[in-house]
Amino acid sequence: VFSAMEGVVAYVNPRLNGAYGRYIVMLHPRAELPVYTLYAHLAAIQPEIKPGLALAGGKVLGVMGHSSTNETAIPKERAHLHFEVGLLLSEKFQAWYDAEEDNRGTPNQHGIFNGQNLMGFDPTLLLARSSTNVLTALRSQPVALAVVMRPRRTPDFLTRYPALLKGGDLATAAGWYVEFSWQGMPIGWTGLKAGDARLRPGPWSLFGVKEEFRPLLIQRRMLSANGKAAGETLIRQVDILTANSR
Repeated sequence: VFSAMEGVVAYVNPRLNGAYGRYIVMLHPRAELPVYTLYAHLAAIQPEIKPGLALAGGKVLGVMGHSSTNETAIPKERAHLHFEVGLLLSEKFQAWYDAEEDNRGTPNQHGIFNGQNLMGFDPTLLLARSSTNVLTALRSQPVALAVVMRPRRTPDFLTRYPALLKGGDLATAAGWYVEFSWQGMPIGWTGLKAGDARLRPGPWSLFGVKEEFRPLLIQRRMLSANGKAAGETLIRQVDILTANSR
């Protein structure tokens, strides 16, 4: 398994303590958008791979495998690399994790590099081309649904990825109109002024859905089973994105 592009090792998990098994996360600050790449289910990790190590693209990270946990065991015959390119939802992920009743008694062993805080997009947008602008690839994804949120603080997602701001002002926005891909990636943010008709009571609300994506959104639990309300995945995404308002 090789590094996909130039970057810095951000996290190494050599233990079998989660569904990803042994995995590595790299950050790529010099990309057009500072994405992460993730390499999971590894059989082994190179001993020199440690957080903070700068690597060029094409460097050996480890060996493909089928590592996971007993609860999510992967047969040897299905050994594969789980590869992601994506964005970090929140630096305050731990605040969300600690507040969730379902997580009580189960410590977060991966910090901000917990899989619930990592939102990947279709890697073929990058892998299918010899040279690709990451930001352009992300913006090329179609919008599947939109929400309106009014958190007490600007989500740190926006300060980390300001290139995804489509309009409005970070300093004065009273709320946000946020466009999501069908996979659950918040790909477009527009700041809303106080009094904007799109702002509704409450911390956030589902604003609209494109009909062509409704079946996929239901399948991914971005929408409820009847397709008329927010599903558990979308609720979790928004709650994590606004974790710095807790």
